[in-house]
Amino acid sequence: MNGANRRQFLQFAAAGLPTLRAAEPGFRFALIGDRTGTAAPQIYSRVWREVSLFGPDLAVSIGDTIQGGNDATAAKEWREMDDVWRRYRRFPTYFVPGNHDIWSAESKRHFEIEAGHPAAHSFVHGGALFVILDNSLTDALPPGQLEYCERTLARHRDLRPKFVFCHRPSWLLDARVGNRNFGLHTLARKYGVDYVISGHGHQLVHLELDGVRYLEIGSSGGSIERGLKLGQGFKEGWFYHWIWAQVRDGKVEMTVKETTGQGRVFRLSDWGPTGPKFDPGDPALLDTPRL
Repeated sequence: MNGANRRQFLQFAAAGLPTLRAAEPGFRFALIGDRTGTAAPQIYSRVWREVSLFGPDLAVSIGDTIQGGNDATAAKEWREMDDVWRRYRRFPTYFVPGNHDIWSAESKRHFEIEAGHPAAHSFVHGGALFVILDNSLTDALPPGQLEYCERTLARHRDLRPKFVFCHRPSWLLDARVGNRNFGLHTLARKYGVDYVISGHGHQLVHLELDGVRYLEIGSSGGSIERGLKLGQGFKEGWFYHWIWAQVRDGKVEMTVKETTGQGRVFRLSDWGPTGPKFDPGDPALLDTPRL
């Protein structure tokens, strides 16, 4: 499926959704983490199968879809993804550009063809604002991206909720130590951003600062060996997962779905700065049912 046909496929899928769900309040969407940074076998396709079965109105891929790094093989790597998407993608999907997706002018051209939208992009769905920023080439957010973000937020200041996406979590250290004096947070507070969402680290992180929720989605297929080699695991956010989000009356509820291991499902609000606020063990192991 070439880039033009893929865009047509997404447009047809989007055209059908309002009719199917016209009677339902709000909408639902999926957040899918990194695939690469050394892709683990079979995880990404399993994530997409689960997401497809849930039937979201749309999905946002947080970036690093291909391994990348070579202009000569970029188109081929995107083509290889068709086998997954042809089977499982039945809804519009928006792509955040990751450092494995864009590393040169040529790779950016391929990315925008495959995504069907510019690297920096925004859209409105169901009264919610989605802003996608491009920091694929640098850990920080370039000034031009912050300017684009502010223009977009100002133009849609009355919409709620508001989501801002950037692949690299440039906010991570500041939000973790409670520093309020960085550019993205200033904009988030000024315009009432509800969530700032990134990937890149392959580790689930959930922080809150001044009512703004900062989320690093963990891996949906990219290697988690870095954490495992440190003796860390689920409690530290090193597990394969994706996130199901429901928006209703301007409010957001997110649920984390573990793809492997015990298949845990829990509310994102039950994951704090130090990890799970719950016992991550399998409660079924403690049951002693009467036969």
